[in-house]
Amino acid sequence: MTRWNGDDGHERRRVVRALLLRPLLNATGGHRQLIALARKHQTELRAWFDHHLGWSLYVERDRVRLFKTPADPGRSGLGAPTARQCALYCLALAALEETGRQTVISHLARRIAAYTAAHPALRRFDATTHGERRDLVTVVRLLSRDGVLTPTREAAQTTADEQSYVEGTGDALYDVDHRAAVLLLSLPTLPSQTTGPQRLPEAGAEPAHAPSEQTLRHALMRRLVDHPVVHLDELTADERAYCLEHRRELTEAVRYGLGARVEARGEGLAVIDDELTDRVFPAGSIASFAALVFADLLVREVRSGGSSASYVPRTRLRELAEEVCGHLLAVTEKFQSRPITPDRVLETVVPLLAGFDLVAPATGEGIEVRPAIARYHAPPGGGVRRTSTRSMAFGLETADPTNETASDDTP
Repeated sequence: MTRWNGDDGHERRRVVRALLLRPLLNATGGHRQLIALARKHQTELRAWFDHHLGWSLYVERDRVRLFKTPADPGRSGLGAPTARQCALYCLALAALEETGRQTVISHLARRIAAYTAAHPALRRFDATTHGERRDLVTVVRLLSRDGVLTPTREAAQTTADEQSYVEGTGDALYDVDHRAAVLLLSLPTLPSQTTGPQRLPEAGAEPAHAPSEQTLRHALMRRLVDHPVVHLDELTADERAYCLEHRRELTEAVRYGLGARVEARGEGLAVIDDELTDRVFPAGSIASFAALVFADLLVREVRSGGSSASYVPRTRLRELAEEVCGHLLAVTEKFQSRPITPDRVLETVVPLLAGFDLVAPATGEGIEVRPAIARYHAPPGGGVRRTSTRSMAFGLETADPTNETASDDTP
């Protein structure tokens, strides 16, 4: 594909980055300038998304929609909606088909309750419970973010109205963009052509036993733009071989399409970009402090050879958790309002680190320490942990001598 240079390249990268963050751009959501750029460069943008990712781009006068297929449908990051909230999101979109230009949360609740009552396979929605109302408000806020619903009152008052609905004492009013609601739903094939809901994201894909180069390119690029780090040992044999042979092409596509830095090491590839895929480690809580201390101990454990390769058994994890307890007791008497114990530490920090793909479950109740954990490791003698766009994503193992780290400079 032709490299994007000059002002045109800069404008196209702006649109690509915006669509990766939010696949539906709506004029009512303050995206008029981006939509104008998408219309100006729609031919080049469509070609880029189709060639590198196999995704379709739909451009209207007031809306732009990128129809994405996830690299890993079963994978969700920290803060992602729950399965229940995802189901309510789809039911709310169905309910909006029967509304006028405005609606309130309570009307959506009644329609969703009617749908779930009429279909035995659906879990009943009960608006009389606090948890269900809270999940519905979460869905309404997502629909507002996506431009389907627009609050009719100021932000602070809308938040208060939404909270009053959760408490069962009020309601909130929204304008409805029916066209945006229609564009939100995206599937690679018709539901009637699949064997069940769990197969929807993968329907239409080529057989895994004989993937084409195009299929492999799409799979790897989707991983790169959707997740911070792609480890080679997580790929299939065909994907791994393609990645090693075409690594420069993949990194160049990300550089010129996203304007992002790509780090290629022996362990895999990583897009280093705070805005797109590089999630910032949470700060300002005892849990995040404990997780960083535990990450330091895990890095030192693996580097010292204290564990076999990158595997740390449960018994050793508990010993490391005891060290974390010592650090916690120096600053607080309780951990999340409960006594500080090694088991409590493990219950909290391991899922947090796993959510960032820094550790992974392993056999025997142990964990596998992933190379990317090194970027959150405090250097010997102190210093700032590497969490910025200029930091390195890998570091536990010897770097590939052919390391190709793209420049931070935009071409």
